[in-house]
Amino acid sequence: MSVDSLSDKRHGPRRGILLYGMYDLRGMDRAPEVRIAMMADALSHRVHMERVVGGRLGRTVAAFRWLASGGARRVGAVYVETPTSAVLPGDLAFLTLMRLLRRPVGIYFRDAYQLFRDLHPRQHRRQLIVDWVWRFTTRLLKGIATVRYAPSSGLARVLGLRDAVMLPPGTDPSLPNLGIGEPDVVVAIVQVAPRTGLDTLVAAVALVRASRPSVRLRIVARSVDSELAAVLPDWVEVISAGRDSLADALRPGRVCVLPLPITAYTDLAVAVRLLDFLAFGKPIVATDTIETRALIEASGAGTVTPDTAAGLAGGILPILADERLARHFADNARQYACSPDATWDARAATVLATLGLDEGAAS
Repeated sequence: MSVDSLSDKRHGPRRGILLYGMYDLRGMDRAPEVRIAMMADALSHRVHMERVVGGRLGRTVAAFRWLASGGARRVGAVYVETPTSAVLPGDLAFLTLMRLLRRPVGIYFRDAYQLFRDLHPRQHRRQLIVDWVWRFTTRLLKGIATVRYAPSSGLARVLGLRDAVMLPPGTDPSLPNLGIGEPDVVVAIVQVAPRTGLDTLVAAVALVRASRPSVRLRIVARSVDSELAAVLPDWVEVISAGRDSLADALRPGRVCVLPLPITAYTDLAVAVRLLDFLAFGKPIVATDTIETRALIEASGAGTVTPDTAAGLAGGILPILADERLARHFADNARQYACSPDATWDARAATVLATLGLDEGAAS
C-alpha cells in the first residue's frame, strides 16, 4: 500500500486529484497495474496528484490515513481504478465519504467477465459468493460515481453504465522504437496456459514454417503452465519478462501477434499489450475482435484475422515475406503511438476535464 504526493503543494487546495487504485503496484507485471501507473504518471504531469493504492485491506488503511492527514483539503476530485473482483466495504465507505465532502468521484469500470458465465463458469461455492458480491458492489459503485469511465462502448453497454466516458488504454511514446527486428521471428505476449490462444498461435506458426522453415516463435509470459510448456516444439522459446525488460524481449520480433480467442467477452476488451506493440513500432497481427479491429484500422499498423491457425498464419506470412510491408506497418504503429490523442497524457486530460478540474503545470 502507499500514500503519495506526486507534485508539490503550490497548486493550492482542491485543485489536485486523488488517484485511488485497487491494486498493489509493486509487481507491475499485470495490465491493471501498468494502467494505474501510467495514468498516475500522466496525471501528475498535469496537476497536483496524490494516490492511494494497495491490495485489499492495505489500501483501506492507507485511505483513512490519507484523510487523517488532511488529504481531502488538497484535492478537488477522486479518480478510481477498480479491480476485476469485488471492492471492499472500506472502499465503498471511503468513496461515499468523498462524495459527502462534495468531491466528484470518477470511477473506471475495468471488467465484466462475471457477466459471461458460459465462458467463465462458476464451479465452487466460494465463486458463487464472490460473484454475487461483485454484482452487488458494482451496482453500489455505479451509484457513487459522478462520472463513469469504461475502456470500450461494449463494456459500458453490458454493465449498464449511463453516459459513460470512454477511457481506453493509452500509448507510451517514451518506449523505444524497436522497428522490424529479425526476418523470421514471431513474438507474442501470451500466457502459457489453456484457453489463451497459445495453442492456435503455435499451430499457426507451424503452418508458416511449411513455407519458411527458419521461422521461430518467442513467447513472452508472466505465468507458465510447466506441463504445457514441456510439450511445445523446439522452435518455440518461452521467456519471462516484466515491463522493464519487455523491450529486450520483443526486440527480435519481425511481427507481434495478439492471438485472443474471439468471444462475446474478448470483443469488449482493449488489450494494454496491443498499445505497447504500437509504441514499440512493431507490425501487428491480431485476431479480429471488435475493439482490436478498430485500433488496427485506425493505426494502419497491421492486420486482423480469424482466430484460427490458418487465419493467423495468413496474417503472419506476408509480413515475414515482405520487408517493405513490415516497415510500412511498423512506421504506422509508431506514428499512431506518438499522436497526441492516443497517449496516456490524452487519457489524463479526459479525466481532468470530465471531473471539472482546472489543469495546472506540475513541477
